[in-house]
Amino acid sequence: MLAMRDVDAIPAPMRLAVVPPPQLAGVVRYFHVERNSPGAVLVPASPCPMITFFIRGGSRFSGMDGRERLQTAPFVTGPMSAHTPAVWEPGTTFISAVIDVGQLGRLLDVPPGELRDAVVLLADAAPDWSGTCALEEGLRAGGDSGGWVALMADWLTRRLAVREAGFRRGTQPFTLPPLLMALPADEIAARVGISVRQLERRVMASYGQSLRDGKRMLRYIRALSSMIAAPPRHGGLTRLAVDCGYHDQAHMVRDFIQYTGMAPKALLAEAADASGTMRLMRYDEASRAIVTRGD
Repeated sequence: MLAMRDVDAIPAPMRLAVVPPPQLAGVVRYFHVERNSPGAVLVPASPCPMITFFIRGGSRFSGMDGRERLQTAPFVTGPMSAHTPAVWEPGTTFISAVIDVGQLGRLLDVPPGELRDAVVLLADAAPDWSGTCALEEGLRAGGDSGGWVALMADWLTRRLAVREAGFRRGTQPFTLPPLLMALPADEIAARVGISVRQLERRVMASYGQSLRDGKRMLRYIRALSSMIAAPPRHGGLTRLAVDCGYHDQAHMVRDFIQYTGMAPKALLAEAADASGTMRLMRYDEASRAIVTRGD
């Protein structure tokens, strides 16, 4: 477990990624803690669902109907296939559980596809979840990242334990290791012993997107993680594109514009600004290692 720091003792905005306890390994990828981070922000696309609780403040964003709204209640998102612009209120502080790709079904009954590109109130997505109000009150009463992570981890652990009996009856989500998912569809199907059509159906059910879209997003996430871990020097974007499976740099640029709203070079420049719209790419060394780790 990453050593915790008292975020209330630090007046400046702060961002942490924290590894989950062992009992949540393979379900929660990491916890993201954001403190006192107001202003406009672009949230990059991600194949990872998220469950978010606000501790203070809230987020303004445009809903599917195009109308702007202020979100302060706990919410869940499925895989996001496009960047999401938002404006965080002054003092906004929140904690998100970033769920491993394909694992949302271990916590929720809602198919991931129904949550794709959507921000859904947790009360609507999981009306049977107990202890949600108590968790929200505990988070708002606490004052440091260690306490927030412990509270949310305990809540998720209890939720997971309640559902484990169902997993033993064969309801555990279908997932593929990232290296296997990168192979051609017919080869993946042969390795797991099912038809290509069955493979596509199972991937859609667990991942909330097609195998083709999943492969495309996996390539983008690999490139984005590399950029966060070590921003490429002059001329390095071409090599990065090839290393991550793109045909060329132009191919990578097209994906980045869809997924982040910016070409890679512009994204790197914006991320260099601690208060810029791409500040979510800025982490300290310990957190950066957690966010960019490969599986």
